Amino acid sequence: MVDFGAIIGDSAEWTKKVLFKPFNFKKWLILAFIAIMTGSMSNGCNFNDGRNYEESQKGQQEQKQGECVPSDGSAGTAGIDAAAAWVILGSVILFIVALLLLFTWLGSRFSFVFIDDIVRNDASIRKPFSGNADIGNSYFKFNIVFMLVFLTALAVFIGLGVAIYVKSAFIAFIPLILVFGAAMLAIGVFMTMLIDLVLPIMYKDRIKALAGIGKAWALVKANKGNFVVYLLIKIGLGIGAGITFMLAFIAAGIVLLIPVVLVVVALYFISKTLPAAALLPYWVIAGVILTPIVIFLLFCLSSLNLPFAVFFRSMSMKFLEKLDPQYALIPSEKQVAAQQ
Repeated sequence: MVDFGAIIGDSAEWTKKVLFKPFNFKKWLILAFIAIMTGSMSNGCNFNDGRNYEESQKGQQEQKQGECVPSDGSAGTAGIDAAAAWVILGSVILFIVALLLLFTWLGSRFSFVFIDDIVRNDASIRKPFSGNADIGNSYFKFNIVFMLVFLTALAVFIGLGVAIYVKSAFIAFIPLILVFGAAMLAIGVFMTMLIDLVLPIMYKDRIKALAGIGKAWALVKANKGNFVVYLLIKIGLGIGAGITFMLAFIAAGIVLLIPVVLVVVALYFISKTLPAAALLPYWVIAGVILTPIVIFLLFCLSSLNLPFAVFFRSMSMKFLEKLDPQYALIPSEKQVAAQQ
């Protein structure tokens, strides 16, 4: 059995070295930005199938069937408006898809930037971003294929659920829910293997995503018990980290909220002394100045989660090292001392 106590202790020590020995605010902010781009601190997605829009269009068409067509050309105008609406809708969809692809590509590349910086105890972006282009692009292509497969499977589950609902065969919901739960569990385990093991293997061996998955799967099959324990420990530590981060976020938010409130109150009283014609330019200028400050403060609050992101990324590489010593990516204390 792998010594998980040593893994946790070594990961905590390396996290201290990366972030606190010595503490560098600029390095902290850069690493926090990289961690956010990789999704190590937050992620989410929203889907909308447009069903309500289609139903409203259908209802409008049925309502128009019994109406007379005006002779003043308004029907032609309505057709033009409908065409314009479809063009706008299509443009919005294309824009959203383009943004999704862009951030998926950036997240894939930054995943290896994060590994590179943690391994080298650095906070660079440009060099590791270009240096890991091949494996980053391979990971991006895999993410796109995986996303398409996931959305297709999700659509199938939704279709089955709708069919069961229409037929009022509610008893059939039970096996469907069980299958869906098992599928989500399998996806969660696979994603843990992908992020925690496959990415470091790709980084070390400079190989494509599928080859990395093959090597990681071989290690997992040979160490099933260790991998299960790793998952359980990570879940437990993740819950504790989440609670700690929320408490720190609330406490720091309250501290930062006090000066922000004082500034807003001061601006309000200053506005009372200004003529009416100057109020709009005054608040516009105040908004332009305060908006980036507020965004920066929110970013700083989010960066409080950085120690946990570095710790869990380090723990995954330390665990991989225990499974196969050739993947000793993080230098040991002796190696660090020798370099110094």
